Amino acid sequence: MALDLAVGGSAARRAETQTLAPVLLMGPPPPPPIPPTTGMYLPGHPPPGALLSRPIPMALPREVIVYMDESRSRSLLKFISDAGIVPSLDDELRRERVVRELGKIVMEWAKRVAYEQGKQHWIASATVLTFGSYALGAYGPESDIDVLCIGPYIATLQHHFFVVLRQMLEGRPEVSELHSIEGAKVPLMRFKFNGILVDFPYVQLPVINAAEAMHASDPHVLENVDGPSWRCLSGVRANRQIIQLVPNMKKFQYLLRCLKLWARRRGLHCHLLGFFAGIHLTILAAYVCRRHPNASINTLLSLFFDIFVHWPWPLPVSLLDPPVLCRGLDGCSLMPIMLPCNPPEFCSSSTTESTFSKIKEELRRGYALTKDTRSTDFDWSWLFASFPYGARYKCFLRIVLSAPLDEELRDWVGWVKSRFRNLLLKLESLGVYCDPDPSEQVDHTITEPNVVFFWGLAYRRNIQICTSSLKEDFMKSVCNNIYGKEKCAHSDITMSIVGPPQLPKSIFDLSVYSEKLPQHMMGHQLMKQRCNVCTQQQKLCIIFLLVLLLGTDAEVDMEEVVIGNYTVQDGKNLCVPYYPRILVVIGNE
Repeated sequence: MALDLAVGGSAARRAETQTLAPVLLMGPPPPPPIPPTTGMYLPGHPPPGALLSRPIPMALPREVIVYMDESRSRSLLKFISDAGIVPSLDDELRRERVVRELGKIVMEWAKRVAYEQGKQHWIASATVLTFGSYALGAYGPESDIDVLCIGPYIATLQHHFFVVLRQMLEGRPEVSELHSIEGAKVPLMRFKFNGILVDFPYVQLPVINAAEAMHASDPHVLENVDGPSWRCLSGVRANRQIIQLVPNMKKFQYLLRCLKLWARRRGLHCHLLGFFAGIHLTILAAYVCRRHPNASINTLLSLFFDIFVHWPWPLPVSLLDPPVLCRGLDGCSLMPIMLPCNPPEFCSSSTTESTFSKIKEELRRGYALTKDTRSTDFDWSWLFASFPYGARYKCFLRIVLSAPLDEELRDWVGWVKSRFRNLLLKLESLGVYCDPDPSEQVDHTITEPNVVFFWGLAYRRNIQICTSSLKEDFMKSVCNNIYGKEKCAHSDITMSIVGPPQLPKSIFDLSVYSEKLPQHMMGHQLMKQRCNVCTQQQKLCIIFLLVLLLGTDAEVDMEEVVIGNYTVQDGKNLCVPYYPRILVVIGNE
């Protein structure tokens, strides 16, 4: 991959002038040494008796920059491959079978509904469309599938979708862990089909032959759908626009996989808790790829952090013409992102002051770690390290959701999570910074099925949180309609304030591990890392200079250097006679 030197951000800045160690000739005595000029010198002391001439200032050659960029891109691709986020051929075939089977089920469902109502069941039809990361080819082995169910006008959302179709799915042996999220902005069912998680929203078209209408893409049909159906269709329309706008889909897919792994490891991947949804990261990745079509995957990832750590929020991010400033939109006013479709609309968001602050902090951390794209020995595990909740916070809000049965618990958890933003806003109004961990834990000391959440708390003023009052206030938003009251009758919420010792082992172990890591993994960069970067750059400059002087070929893989007939193993402190009359000193001390 070639580095695009015309790209913006830190990757496009002029390469810093490097000062190379001199070439020492063992010939006649040189003139008295000239006082050294300011610049960068190779670390390490010269050999005894060596006389230093004036340093040679030299910018990194383009060939060296290209090599560095390609080497780092290869290491990034290897890292994400080793992380298990690139699906295999078997994963792809399994997902294709899931989509086909769901298409058959909804077709049977539409004809059954039409027959029961005495309608034209022979022409009644339904179909499914995929969208999200699966349709864009950027999914991983553990990713869910966003499958949109499109049905006829005779099939209503509340009864025929959430009751009749749900019963049909529950009767299938392939379906497990099915629950409904009816109160969300986009109502849907969520379940596993042959072990693959499926998000299953519904669109009701004003026709009886829904499959044919969607195949024809009749704009008049789409104009007459209701609000929830229109929001569901926005994801499909956005996907189609992104595919048209992104110049290189392969690079885009790799970048999006990297961003999803980063968001998941750093606790930024749940939009119901005020963080990123998949569509947010998709549009941000497409924005970077669209503006830097020739950049490598390494440079694209660095540019992502560079661009959005300096982004003038609340200016919306748009893949189309820049829109006006966003004001007063619920959940969108802090970090607005536009869907690439017409008419223009914002991505649904639940961002609050607390979660927005953490997102900005993680962008700053990512920028600090990736802004120097020329370090070929960069350890990507630093960037993708798990967030150290136990080391960062001294107090946590422990939220336990319980229900008599597993089926009821799944519905209860989905419903309460759709109301979590109200709890975040309440805590912020009390002067408490809140960082909710998206992971779901289980307390095995409780007899009933349960799910436990831990939210890191940072007090901005000296207050005491009354968890009973906090729960009472939150329950008002949970039980604000008939559906919520029905769920509350059988399920429960408990809240308490705990410290790091009360965290489950799965969270605390990561925190203990993170505390032992270098400080830059906690959001800060050490000077040692920058020194290592300089050392690697200096080595490449020396190799390039020697090749010019010797007029021979060189092979470099940073573990072994081959120049002419000489092979040198890389080491910490290396004093290498590459040529009888040339001495080069490379060291880290």
